[in-house]
Amino acid sequence: MAADDPKPPPNLVPPEVALPRRRSLSPIWVLPIVAALVAGWLGWRWLEERGPQIVITFQTGEGLEAGRTRIKHKNVDLGTIERVRLSDDLSSVMATARMDRAAADHLKQGTRFWAVRPRLGLGGVSGLSTVVSGTYVEMEPGAGDDRREFEALDEPPVVRSDVPGRGFTLKTEQLGSLTQGSPIYFHGVPVGEIMGYTLSPRDRAVSVSIFVRAPYDNLVHETTRFWRASGIQVSAGADGFKLQTESLRTLALGGVVLDSPPTDQAGPAAGEGATFTLFEDPVSADAARERLRVRYRLEFPGSVQGLQAGAPVLLRGLAVGQVVGVRLEYDVARGDIRVPVDIEIEPERVQRTNAPPNGSPTDEAAARRIMAALVEKGLRARLASGNLLTGQKLVALDFEPNAPVAVQGVPGGSELPTLASSDLESISRSAGAVMDSIAGLPLTGLVEDLRGTIRSVGGVAGSPDLARSLAGLARALGSADTLMRTANTQVPALVASLRGVATAAQGTLTAANGVIGGTSAGTADLAGVMKQLNDAARSFRVLADYLERHPEALIRGKTGASP
Repeated sequence: MAADDPKPPPNLVPPEVALPRRRSLSPIWVLPIVAALVAGWLGWRWLEERGPQIVITFQTGEGLEAGRTRIKHKNVDLGTIERVRLSDDLSSVMATARMDRAAADHLKQGTRFWAVRPRLGLGGVSGLSTVVSGTYVEMEPGAGDDRREFEALDEPPVVRSDVPGRGFTLKTEQLGSLTQGSPIYFHGVPVGEIMGYTLSPRDRAVSVSIFVRAPYDNLVHETTRFWRASGIQVSAGADGFKLQTESLRTLALGGVVLDSPPTDQAGPAAGEGATFTLFEDPVSADAARERLRVRYRLEFPGSVQGLQAGAPVLLRGLAVGQVVGVRLEYDVARGDIRVPVDIEIEPERVQRTNAPPNGSPTDEAAARRIMAALVEKGLRARLASGNLLTGQKLVALDFEPNAPVAVQGVPGGSELPTLASSDLESISRSAGAVMDSIAGLPLTGLVEDLRGTIRSVGGVAGSPDLARSLAGLARALGSADTLMRTANTQVPALVASLRGVATAAQGTLTAANGVIGGTSAGTADLAGVMKQLNDAARSFRVLADYLERHPEALIRGKTGASP
């Protein structure tokens, strides 16, 4: 130590420094800590409840707004659209949405989305609530694997996936007035709707998807038939015309009618997705049912114009079958043209009575035996007019008392005998032939001969009674002469006039015989005159009887015939 350093005094203790006591945590820090804890808990809960992010593709962005458009199910919020943008090719709108955690387990492959906005269509008005609240997106949960990208539907589905029932497919050539949402009726009660339709490029048929709600789906069996609901039905009967209309919805949207046989005849139930044929009307649907059909061949004399496949076959005015084919055939051996007509007769349409209680059901062989027996009793087929306005023809079966003996031209009894048609066209052709025959008769010459005979008789016999009788006969013959000259335009009165002429001639002959019996002058000349008068009266009676047997001669006269 240096000399100049002061030397500390002995036993000197350094003084203690009093330090302030450390304070504990201030209570004011409790609030920030609690707030931080609450914020952390809320953030953790938000992250925990934060659902997945999905992308929904729409065809248009109408009504979609980022941060405002909600995603709902049964009017409960499940998410919000956060971003709306166009796709890379500008063909669609892609909406990014954040879903709630509760909806995460329902975002499957079968989940569907669509925009709910006001819509006006033939089926009615929907989405009116969005006029005030704005457009929102409806979510319909589905099944399948998890998915995060979806394509929205252009239109709301007709039937929600949670509605119980079954779907089926109808095949048709033309869609017609059917559209999505068209109703399906059973006995007038709506039991389902049309879901949609597609056109097959392979067979060019239209496949219509339908949905039948439970419990009505149990009505669909393998024998069930579907046909279009026309909306308006017009029928004519003995009590006049009847007009029947469906509901306005059916008139606007069309519809389909479902019909099944009774339960004991319906057969097994149809499976999910079964395919049926959609018929145009109940008549064609009934004709397609499985029943015994016996085919026969007909050959009508003359033309079959107006007869087409599908025309009914009537037995005494009631339908027992239909025409299935009309064609032309050339017979090489005979060198002529034939027009065979194929028909199918359904024996089940004729109710059997007085049959054995344990008799076997009618098969094709038994049906042909019955038809053969009916043919022996005079059953014949002929063409008849089905519609005078359109000229449609049908085949009419009936019994002819004086029918000629049937000749079976096809082995196996598959040909039915026919008769000439009784329609207006056939009658006109027959009337033309009759008038040709009448025009060929020497009626005018006969009248002139009779007039000369009357004049000669008048010169031979001078009896006043004979003169009056002959004058009456002359007037009658004059009327017949006028009638024959105007036969083309007065054919309907031909028979009555001819009978009058014959009656007058017979009366004249009777009076003349009485006069001749009382005089001796001119007896030899009058004998020849009476013979000519008798022949004339006979000719008129033969002509009148012929026209009575053939009344078709009253329809058309001989055009261009010489008087």
